[in-house]
Amino acid sequence: PLLRRFLNSHNGDLHLETSEIIRRIGPVAIPVLTDMLRDDRTSIRRSAVDVLIDLAPDTERIQPPLRHALGDSDSLVARDAARALGALGKKAGPSVPALVRALSHEEPHVRLYAAEALASIGPKAAKATKDLARALGDPIPGVRWAACEALASIGPVAQPAVPQLIEALKDEFLYVRICAAGALGSIGPKAQPALEALSTAANDPPLRNEVEWALNRIAGVETPPS
Repeated sequence: PLLRRFLNSHNGDLHLETSEIIRRIGPVAIPVLTDMLRDDRTSIRRSAVDVLIDLAPDTERIQPPLRHALGDSDSLVARDAARALGALGKKAGPSVPALVRALSHEEPHVRLYAAEALASIGPKAAKATKDLARALGDPIPGVRWAACEALASIGPVAQPAVPQLIEALKDEFLYVRICAAGALGSIGPKAQPALEALSTAANDPPLRNEVEWALNRIAGVETPPS
């Protein structure tokens, strides 16, 4: 109750100190933080979601307010809501539809962290495959990279994204190309249509190790990536 009174004051410095106290209190303070997510003041919502990132997995039960925060008018709140959901890993499976919608957010960092959250969820994010494939055409390299990581994490059921991953092997940014090769390898034998493109990509020295690993995985040979 005392901390709630501090938050209701108009003293910005007091708000900062209160947020740090709440951070130190830990999971017990989650109900207060959930209330803070609904505050009219942007600074309060930012403080709340920042703390919640560090309180996973205890935040599993408050995914609905975190999903609502993904649509916050403040892009920093939306970004950190994606990070907080990503911190839950596969436990954030129920939030996949909301994270998919966040892939279309106007702010690049929200899109990037939404894709990273889907990567942390893994195979349970399979329903996001089509949207992640579309994200491989995002104008921001970091979003394209994160989309590749998510598709790799989803694994064989991400097969519908193979055509877009083949295109990503020609991306202007090296790390996107490397991650695209890795994603194709993670899809495994279902990525057979990528064999020719991967063989061509093997001529690019920085890609060679990842491509060889991918080719082996597609062939059904289990080898650790270099």
